[in-house]
Amino acid sequence: MISPLEGEPVKLISCKTALSKSGLYDIDYALNPYKGCAHGCLYCYAPDIIKCEGCGEWGSWVEARANISRVLKKEIQKIGDAMIGLATVTDPYQPAEERLGLTRACIEVISKSGASLMLMTKSPLARRDFDLLNKIDKLEFCVTITTFDEGIARSMEPNAPSPKARLELLRDAADAGLRTTAMVSPWLVATGHPEGELIEMIELLGQAGCRNITIDRLRLRPTAVRRIRDTVQKTGHSSSRCLASVADMSEKTDVGKILESIQCESRFPEIAFEIPKID
Repeated sequence: MISPLEGEPVKLISCKTALSKSGLYDIDYALNPYKGCAHGCLYCYAPDIIKCEGCGEWGSWVEARANISRVLKKEIQKIGDAMIGLATVTDPYQPAEERLGLTRACIEVISKSGASLMLMTKSPLARRDFDLLNKIDKLEFCVTITTFDEGIARSMEPNAPSPKARLELLRDAADAGLRTTAMVSPWLVATGHPEGELIEMIELLGQAGCRNITIDRLRLRPTAVRRIRDTVQKTGHSSSRCLASVADMSEKTDVGKILESIQCESRFPEIAFEIPKID
């Protein structure tokens, strides 16, 4: 049974399962309260994974799994301390989450279990749930920040909160006692001097209390390639015209080599770095 959420491009649906086996190396189960994502990031890999015929352009629709916390309550009893990824193909803090509270309901279920949680978001709305997150023994609170260039962020992540807002979220999470990770993934390279650019990013993240940073290059899937190309063709803004060069640099940048150079200089001994294991 599908019904629209008044005033928003969101449909309420029911789900039969809440957890799905994850193919990611550091997550055992994926938990996605929503399908689709209002942020509409051009580089997102999710459209090529979840598929939704007739749903429209990525970023223009969201489906909310209205009963997901009740289903999760049954399934979580069988997984022990396994790591749950919230979420892997959407942002768990969609604008509709403020009204629906599906993510908060799931976190409450997890907080009463022995399961571990890796929460990944771009949204300051996550502050609302610090009280529940602090009750989870094994928690990693991850905020995705791909660039601090506001122009590139507005073009590549048109409906997502600003990089500045995400940095403030990281700082507040660290101040609240949560174990924080900055996910510079994908890293959107804005200049021809990527090492200096990355050092500046790391300095800002460190000042926000972040002691764990995951960095990865841009890996475009077919839908993302098309969406970036279409955006460049449809708009005449200089910020949009530079998207092609940003995407090209971000795909070709050798993150491992640059990070090795930075680490050899021992500039950030207090920060742990990681490059995801992706086949």
